Amino acid sequence: MDNYRKRRLIEIDTFITEILSFSENYPELAVHITTVFRWIFVVLAAYILLISIVSLLSTRATPEIWGYFMVEDGGNYPITHWENVIGRSRSTDIRIPLRTISNNQALLIRRSEDKWMIKDLGSMNGTKVNGFRLDPEKRYIINPGDRIEMGGTVSTITPPSLEETRNNRFMRRLDKEPVAPWKILLAITAFQVMTMVQLVLSMGTDITASALISIVVLMIVMWAYVMIFNTMGRRGFEMEMIAFFLSTINLAVTASSDPSAVAKELVAILMGLALMIFMCVYMRDISRLRKIKPVLIGLSVVALIINLVFGTAKYGATNWIKIGESGSIQPSELVKLAFILIGAGTLEELYDKRNTIVYAAFSLFCLGCLALMSDFGTALIFFATYLVVSFLRSGDFSRFVLTGVAAGAMGLIVLKFKPYIASRFDAWGHVWEPQFMDDLGYQQTRTMSFGAGGGLLGLGAGNGSLKYVGASNTDLVFGFVMEEWGFIIAVLAVLCIATLSVFAVMHIVAGRSTIYTILACSAATMFLVQTMLNVFGAIDLFPLTGVTFPFVSTGGTSLMTSWAMLAYFKAADMRRDASLAVRKED
Repeated sequence: MDNYRKRRLIEIDTFITEILSFSENYPELAVHITTVFRWIFVVLAAYILLISIVSLLSTRATPEIWGYFMVEDGGNYPITHWENVIGRSRSTDIRIPLRTISNNQALLIRRSEDKWMIKDLGSMNGTKVNGFRLDPEKRYIINPGDRIEMGGTVSTITPPSLEETRNNRFMRRLDKEPVAPWKILLAITAFQVMTMVQLVLSMGTDITASALISIVVLMIVMWAYVMIFNTMGRRGFEMEMIAFFLSTINLAVTASSDPSAVAKELVAILMGLALMIFMCVYMRDISRLRKIKPVLIGLSVVALIINLVFGTAKYGATNWIKIGESGSIQPSELVKLAFILIGAGTLEELYDKRNTIVYAAFSLFCLGCLALMSDFGTALIFFATYLVVSFLRSGDFSRFVLTGVAAGAMGLIVLKFKPYIASRFDAWGHVWEPQFMDDLGYQQTRTMSFGAGGGLLGLGAGNGSLKYVGASNTDLVFGFVMEEWGFIIAVLAVLCIATLSVFAVMHIVAGRSTIYTILACSAATMFLVQTMLNVFGAIDLFPLTGVTFPFVSTGGTSLMTSWAMLAYFKAADMRRDASLAVRKED
């Protein structure tokens, strides 16, 4: 029996060796297969991504009417958000154009069971409910029909009629349904199977079994994820399809450059997917988000301080912490998730001076730590996100505070990185000149040369030469994808990130809470700036700053964070039954 098992193992091992040696035994046939695959890869990628992109950008979320704000002799205003600013300013949600009303008079916030809360924003003439003057430091529950006095005007809240409620539901049904995921799933699966075949043909015995198994596991997880949540009534999977496709490219890039690291990338994907699901469910309750912010601030501060003390330098930046002999983690990537959540808030939080000061101080601390780590690229991403968050949450007081902190933070960044920036800008736009070509411009000149060599269709996974250049699968991954997968797929990958960002902005109008709107727009900013720095830095349109391409670059922490950040985009998805971050009954 033992001899039989040994013979079977030998036969299996021989069979696997023959498969991996196929390109050596039949070189001409392998070339023909690769040539055909290059065309099929582009067709599949275009189908997968364009269908997902068109579905995301062509859908609309109809704002629902939660009630009416009726002003005596002044109009009847539909309430289309859970959180509303009442005032004279054009930027308010319920604008009452009377001189006696303050620019930002009061907040009107929907609570559970169709109840409402009102809070005065320190207005000049104050706000009264049923004759009682409101304390600006407190919030009050009001009911439909209560008498609200502001600047000499009398208002009240009325619920929508039964007919209007039915009309709201009818209009929601008219919204375009998310595209069904099954055809896209089949296309991605075909892409993944062909990717494994391509890697075997091009790399032969250099490809590891764990690398191929990792792609198979990703395929199984992808199908399981969609089938499980589809049975739970969820319909919108376009964002996840984009992420699964880009993650497949990630595994292929890693398999080509470092086959032994593919399993680690798979673990990062699985952890990121699990974290995304957890965050989506957790964010359904806004009160929980408000309570967790102090905890996130504390954890982020501790993580960055540990990074400063125990960090290891890599490519000039001390932003890595070693774990064991071969493992490492990048705390600043995880802090991105907290930075966005801490910056977002309900309208009540955004108009709170203490909350504004805490966020400004936390932002300054993060930027200061990144400056001390010499992590210029990540500092730029944080700073750009800070500017967007500041713009979205700025009121009269917060605009002053946040602008002042932004100016100070920018000065800090410039002073700290002055020598670093100077050297990078010396080479910027001049990498082909003799004094830079083999020095500061070495990586970019090779990236552009090898990337251009891939043409429209690429050389095929595993057939590139850029993988022998340092940081090719991280900071220069756009050129890596261009060489092995072709210019078309590389551009489609960029369009995926742009699509997520446009989708977030499109759904601001229907957003129920500012916290979800700011979460999505902040995540979009991080993705866009990160992608721009990676792509434009690789081809010398920007100085090379050393940041990753979301989902595509090799790097476990970055990949996990990219998947987790997808939860912020899901929170902004107001299509019926599309998002895990929205209860089905909402």
